[in-house]
Amino acid sequence: MTRPRKVFLLALLVPFVALAGWLAYRETRTPQSENEVLKRMIELQREGRYDKAVQVVQNWISDSRRDKSHDEQLYQQIAMVYIGKAYKRRSSRDESLHLAEMNLEKSLGLFEKDSPKDNDPLLFEIGGAYELLADTSDKDKCRLYQKASAALTRQLPLIKGDFYTTYGKPLPLEPIRAEIRKHLDAVNGKSSKAGCQDGENTRRDETDTTHE
Repeated sequence: MTRPRKVFLLALLVPFVALAGWLAYRETRTPQSENEVLKRMIELQREGRYDKAVQVVQNWISDSRRDKSHDEQLYQQIAMVYIGKAYKRRSSRDESLHLAEMNLEKSLGLFEKDSPKDNDPLLFEIGGAYELLADTSDKDKCRLYQKASAALTRQLPLIKGDFYTTYGKPLPLEPIRAEIRKHLDAVNGKSSKAGCQDGENTRRDETDTTHE
């Protein structure tokens, strides 16, 4: 092989070696913060590597360095990964839905241990996840829509006041209440369309919750 040809082949090989090294580093590196964990989880989910995405979050939950006060959010994120897997992998859909619900129950259980915090949107996120579970499920729609409705109904009175200050900026709260009502109406409509019993997803009178 002539020298120019060797140089040319080496020039082609170097980028591939560098890419392989970067991929190996990415696979073996342990995230050092919750933000890194969630970023890696999203990357893996986009690649269709759902079980690996779940494992990254579970490893962080078992790490003593973490802030345990965010665990309910992490379990909710795991549930969302399994919901994504249920949509994409029909062959394992029932198992994915079951695991998603298990993690939502863990998230809800941790939320119940503490006094509900004003303007904490976790119940909205949990309710939305239950709605997605019900949309995907073939046999548990009514039960899951009921859970979604219950979480969203409980969320409304927790959104209090006209504004919430975050990072020094006022955030108007009425649009958030409107979004919760929108999802609640959608859940109850889907429940009715699915033939669930009347009253199973009764909406709470909002006149008492809008400005509590």
